[in-house]
Amino acid sequence: MWNWISSKVNRGNWRRRLVELFILVAHLLLLKWILYVLSEGGVLRTEVLVGHFAGLAASGALLIRFCAWLYHRQYVREQGELSR
Repeated sequence: MWNWISSKVNRGNWRRRLVELFILVAHLLLLKWILYVLSEGGVLRTEVLVGHFAGLAASGALLIRFCAWLYHRQYVREQGELSR
């Protein structure tokens, strides 16, 4: 297993892999929230359910925007390091 990890993560790309891990965890947390809302949707009041879906939409949009910004920032840093 260590050989597999060391083949994917090395000294040159560990920051990018850390960003990808953060993005994965953030998306899994959002997915957990979505599954909770879908499983409890029949029991919740309509106002609460609408609030959850509005929160999911806002969180999803912000998560996509933040992850794109974060990954772009990391890409620009790597390109700057390569051009030196």
